[in-house]
Amino acid sequence: MAAIATAAAATLAMLTLAAALGPATAMAAPPSGEETRALWVVRHALSTPGRVDQVVDIASDMHINTLLVQVRGRGDAYYRSDITPRAEELGATSPDFDPLDRIIRRAHAVGLEVHAWINVYLVWSAGAAPQSPLHVVNADPGWISMRADGQSLVEMLPEDFEDQHLEGMYLAPGNPAVRRHIREVVREIVTRYNVDGIHLDYVRYPEPTVGYDPATRTAFQREFGVDPLMMDEPDSTFLAVFGADKIPDLRARWIKWKQDQITNLVRDLKNDLAQLGRGTKLTAAVIADQIAALNRYGQDWPAWLREGLVDAAVPMCYGKSTAVVERQVEAAMSIPTERQIWAGIAIYNQSARDAAEKIRKARVDGVDGIALFSYDSLLGRAGYMRQLKTWTLRDPTAPTAMPWRQ
Repeated sequence: MAAIATAAAATLAMLTLAAALGPATAMAAPPSGEETRALWVVRHALSTPGRVDQVVDIASDMHINTLLVQVRGRGDAYYRSDITPRAEELGATSPDFDPLDRIIRRAHAVGLEVHAWINVYLVWSAGAAPQSPLHVVNADPGWISMRADGQSLVEMLPEDFEDQHLEGMYLAPGNPAVRRHIREVVREIVTRYNVDGIHLDYVRYPEPTVGYDPATRTAFQREFGVDPLMMDEPDSTFLAVFGADKIPDLRARWIKWKQDQITNLVRDLKNDLAQLGRGTKLTAAVIADQIAALNRYGQDWPAWLREGLVDAAVPMCYGKSTAVVERQVEAAMSIPTERQIWAGIAIYNQSARDAAEKIRKARVDGVDGIALFSYDSLLGRAGYMRQLKTWTLRDPTAPTAMPWRQ
């Protein structure tokens, strides 16, 4: 009888809570059948075997079916690599510990997909330089993006990044050697590990003023016969050859060419994965504001969807305002594509109730999946996890099928 009374009390409490939330949030149930439910797992959660196991346990209990596991955070590797140095954070653990291998084995055993999340161009942000001489910042500093004033991001101090709202040092997307390097990184992961997908992040510029490293300028000049730096400060010779009236058109070509460097990399990665023939999915975390994504960051992700370069785009709708998030999701859903949209919803900056409401609205808009940022926000918050699961993740589902991959 005591057990029955306890169960009845728990049921009553749940109904009372649902009523308090209102019918809209209380009905934030997943669509029947399929829904990709992804969880971003930041690299610090992979630092020990115990933490890796905890990730899988929590995700499985929350009815998550897809883990986006950050295995390249700052130009380093949380996996066995012959290209990229081992992450410094793993220095205290056994050299035999392979975080990616362990999480794949543990996650696959309980039916979860694992996508290797890589920060593409962002390669360092700490105050001190990387310890390994093999790190790209030390081995190939010429690959780092350069500003129009001639300052390389590798020369900037932490306070400079903070003042200018930059995350850190970025590789130069217009450098052909950088593109080859990133393709090699992805190829190594896919051929060495049984990952279900590659998840791209920071696949963009940090700001409009970068892209003036010598290799990038040379690549543009080979195509268009003009050094992009000269367009900003034309001398008399430049004006005599091209004319002042041609400068706006040349600048527009430069901006479009820079955007194309990002898109071309995504296209190359898509083709590389197809040639490997392992069925590896390609997804990308993208700036939710499509205008800012294109004009400020050179990230033309709607074109990636229209062309089918990615299997899913994940707009990072991290704002607290439900109305803003809803507009961002609706704008993403208006893109004509057969590929998928997963709504990236923040859980680090809002209550479970507010996150659940955003998830409900995204589902009403017809998204193919939900991605939660991030796993760190669930640790030590049993009540938050219980609420989010009850309101939005009550029943397990399979990831949304991708018919073009079958």
